[in-house]
Amino acid sequence: MHARLAEAMDYVEERRKELLQSFEGIPGDRLCRRPTDESWSVAEILEHLRMVEAGVARLITKRVGQARATGLGEERSTDAVLPTFEQYSAQLDNAVMQAPATVHPRANIDINEAVEGLESSREALRAAAVSANGLSIGEIKHTHAILGELDLYQWLIFVGQHEGRHKRQIERTLKSIPE
Repeated sequence: MHARLAEAMDYVEERRKELLQSFEGIPGDRLCRRPTDESWSVAEILEHLRMVEAGVARLITKRVGQARATGLGEERSTDAVLPTFEQYSAQLDNAVMQAPATVHPRANIDINEAVEGLESSREALRAAAVSANGLSIGEIKHTHAILGELDLYQWLIFVGQHEGRHKRQIERTLKSIPE
């Protein structure tokens, strides 16, 4: 895998590992409880993450296919890609956001189904990354609803950043649910 793509995917994989560790060993029934009627359970947070990741995987696959068809060139840069997302990280870390209705989780999703869904969406993201390997995907742009125009490397980094944000939400959720 090209170094730039590997850098983005390594970041995404590390965030996933941290996410899964955040609720490791917690009983499934506790992971399915909401701290309040308005809040999401851990299982629902995971379902939301699955939905977002699957959407990004579809986006990358589609845009890479279009770029291949129009003759997008190979990646020649070896510059780091993570620093290109720093401006957005600060914006996202300080923002209070509401998820769009299109990525609201189903109520009362089972934790096992949620985890399996995350595994499936990650496989789709990996496949999308493989399809992009060797292409100059920094040239492919797509607008994010909040952040504006991002290139496909930044979309991958967004997936990792998004999971990091929700890892913190999971930790807060678990603190507020009695054992």
